[in-house]
Amino acid sequence: MIAEKNKFFFYLLFIFLAAVIVRFLYFPNNVYFSFDQARDSFTSLEVLKGDFKLIGPPSFLSNKIFPGPLIYYIYAPIYFIFDKNPEAASAIFRIWNALGVFLVFSIGSILFNKRVGIIAAIFFAFSYEQSQYSLFLSHQPLAVITVLLFYLGLSLLIFQKKSLGMVLTATGLGLSIQFHYGFIFLLPILIIYSIIFRKKIGFINIRWLLLSFIIFLLTISTFILTEIKYRFFSSLIFQSSTKTHFFSGLYLKETLSTANRFLHDSFFTNYQFTPLVGIVLIIITIYLFYKRQNRERIVFLIVWFVFGLSLYILSGVSSYYYSPATSVSLLLLISYSIDKIFSSGKILLGLFLIVAIVANNLFSIVSINPHGLNSDMVIQPEMTTSSQKKVLDYIYNEAGGKPFAVGALTIPFRINATWSYLFEWYGIKRYGYLPLWTGPAASGYAGNLEVINARSKLPEKQFIIIEPTVGIPEIDKENFFREEGYFTKLTEERKFGILTVQLRQPY
Repeated sequence: MIAEKNKFFFYLLFIFLAAVIVRFLYFPNNVYFSFDQARDSFTSLEVLKGDFKLIGPPSFLSNKIFPGPLIYYIYAPIYFIFDKNPEAASAIFRIWNALGVFLVFSIGSILFNKRVGIIAAIFFAFSYEQSQYSLFLSHQPLAVITVLLFYLGLSLLIFQKKSLGMVLTATGLGLSIQFHYGFIFLLPILIIYSIIFRKKIGFINIRWLLLSFIIFLLTISTFILTEIKYRFFSSLIFQSSTKTHFFSGLYLKETLSTANRFLHDSFFTNYQFTPLVGIVLIIITIYLFYKRQNRERIVFLIVWFVFGLSLYILSGVSSYYYSPATSVSLLLLISYSIDKIFSSGKILLGLFLIVAIVANNLFSIVSINPHGLNSDMVIQPEMTTSSQKKVLDYIYNEAGGKPFAVGALTIPFRINATWSYLFEWYGIKRYGYLPLWTGPAASGYAGNLEVINARSKLPEKQFIIIEPTVGIPEIDKENFFREEGYFTKLTEERKFGILTVQLRQPY
């Protein structure tokens, strides 16, 4: 028995190391850093100064609901230890995501057996989708681990009747909501499981239940304090004038598109064949369900997947943000199917399927991950610190140690938070001084560069940084360059990845 445990421990350790390696491919060249990352980084630095936060980052869905502030308290010690370096934060986030290997193995082992757990852990380790989450320096992707913790707790509670499962479920639920309020939809999923498996969880101990409830309240305590102070949720519910994307209809097309993306990212990198993959998965699910053996476990995975899509059905948003662990249910289903193939003696077929799925994911990883996040994850792919540092190196070298001014065509428009953070982290550390910022710049946003609106007060050396302009109205771009042309003329233009830098000379 001890030898068996050691064997699986070493298997799992090897898989975890492989997951870490996959997530660190192309690091630090593919560290994504844009406005959202700069905004949250500045806020985390405020936390380090003692300005504690109860409200998390802004949300585009509503001006009344915000994620929890936990992300700031994760960034803060990282920036304290590593001198404000976002690449260090990205490294830690990649390791955090790789830890999912252990949770996926545990869930697979509880639902079926350790061999299923190992196969599922391999798929998670080499998952293209998960590698993309690991590259995303933001709060939503951190929920991969907490959502898996939620399902691990449920599997322990339902199938092994362990009261500890309640504590893990409550912890995973509360922390997931901290990372994004949308994960409150895990609560209805919990209720659905409680109804379906009510006979299996009838043993619940009141003390464990009370402990779980206390832990849940602690993990969402910032929301409770915020509601007491600002009445965000109550005003959203009772003010009919409030507009939100949620509950305005059912978005079935967008939901099917998201499910199709799961199949593409997990099993086959060609959208022409994903409907066929989907049909095969449905047939496999129906077959396993009617075989009766492990039927309850198949139901567990079906509920996980179907109700994991609930945020897409209600919001119509098709991004990766709300499904950081939904597709893991598919990985577990396929792993169980492959284990059945092994059990039937068709070893080569089972190995072929594992290799084919891993190869599919590796193909996507080596094709897309060198450039950072894909266009479904962010609106400005390839905004990486490697290109940004080259931009700053070029600017400082051209300035030759003399004062200079910088302006930028940015997303969001006229907001300099991204470049202010980069100059304050990388520029001043390497070159010892900061530029002036060519106004106008929108007020009320983070950043400490001095903004000069009077062109006559700017130094001779002036630069314009041009970000990818996707999302900027054409009229705004035309006005930006027309106004700049009133004061300066272009003398040199250089490209660094998708970023462009113009050296400009005053007339």
